[in-house]
Amino acid sequence: SRRRSQVKLGAAADFMLDINESDLSLLTASIRAPSGHDEPCLLKRLPNNHIGISFIPREVGEHLVSIKKNGHHVPNSPVTIMVVQSEIGDASRVKVSGPGLTEGHTFELSDFIVDTRDAGYGGLSLAIEGPSKVDIQTEDLDDGTCKVSYCPTEPGVYIVSIKFADEHVPGSPYTAKVSGEGRVKESITRKRRAPSVATVGGICDLNVKIPEIDSRDMRAQVTSPSGRVNDAEILESGKNTYCVRFVPQEMGVHTVDVRYRGQHVPGSPFQFTVGPLGEGGSNKVRAGGPGLERGEAGVPAEFNIWTREAGAGGLSVAVEGPSKAEIAFEDRKDGSCGVSYIAQEPGDYEVSIKFNDEHIPDSPYMVPIIAPSDDARRLTVTSLQESGLKVNQPVSFALRLNG
Repeated sequence: SRRRSQVKLGAAADFMLDINESDLSLLTASIRAPSGHDEPCLLKRLPNNHIGISFIPREVGEHLVSIKKNGHHVPNSPVTIMVVQSEIGDASRVKVSGPGLTEGHTFELSDFIVDTRDAGYGGLSLAIEGPSKVDIQTEDLDDGTCKVSYCPTEPGVYIVSIKFADEHVPGSPYTAKVSGEGRVKESITRKRRAPSVATVGGICDLNVKIPEIDSRDMRAQVTSPSGRVNDAEILESGKNTYCVRFVPQEMGVHTVDVRYRGQHVPGSPFQFTVGPLGEGGSNKVRAGGPGLERGEAGVPAEFNIWTREAGAGGLSVAVEGPSKAEIAFEDRKDGSCGVSYIAQEPGDYEVSIKFNDEHIPDSPYMVPIIAPSDDARRLTVTSLQESGLKVNQPVSFALRLNG
């Protein structure tokens, strides 16, 4: 299937008016073209502090501008402005150039330049259709041209359409052939059994894995169905793994708050049902951890999934991005599991978590994976003045490449 992305930019003409009014919000404006059509327009304060009117001219000749306050013409209104042929948007006079019109590579920016400086005023419409949806970025350059860039994520043929004043510019639509590898998807599926039923007076355990924290700064509280709040015990059960333990005194759904330095840990607050489970399903699954927020290429990105409240079913985890991701799964046998994945290349990855083929809350997750920090060590900053710096004064420093 082909995906279409588009963006529209306006290029309106500004005309200065001989109108002396201080409050623009009290004024209304209309423009009557030579043919009798009313043109959309906008009153604005120009850089020289005069009042101006902005619109996209479509006809040559005298245009009648009416400026009114409380339904009555202000002094000097109506005003006549003259539109000449060179101000009418003309797609045939637009120039476009750049490699992004004909070729590209997956996960790399393709760009081209659109020059409308000699083409009058008009709206610019850009559309790119191809195997992947792309984010079209535009940048107004100092010379008055516009730089357009996009980043395809699948190889294949992309159609680049460029219109000015509702007409194709010369050469449009263009055909860009994108080479390279597409996004790679890896997934695993595991069956989840219904958990054992928790009982009043029995020990209830909830496991969380949180890297690089001090357990002395952790605190857990359990709120019972009747609203009673009790502290829970926190035990270290393995490397970076902690067991939150409590003994319930009531049947029903308990809320378990687990905080680190006053902030909820990923996944918290948790539900924990004592007695028979209610209706399960994907909406009862919780997931959290740094691997759903960010990561580094070549380094395991970890997160937790809690399926206890969802009952029995199939749990699937998929990671899709610029490179293959190795996924590892650890079943803690208590209704929770740990997942880690290693992405080989930097870029944006999509992590999907489904239970019985339905996304859990907040899935899919968009996770930026950065380049290995080893790359950063290849640069050393030297000669950087660390004190006595002044605002708006240039500062120089040197970069040394370490191999």
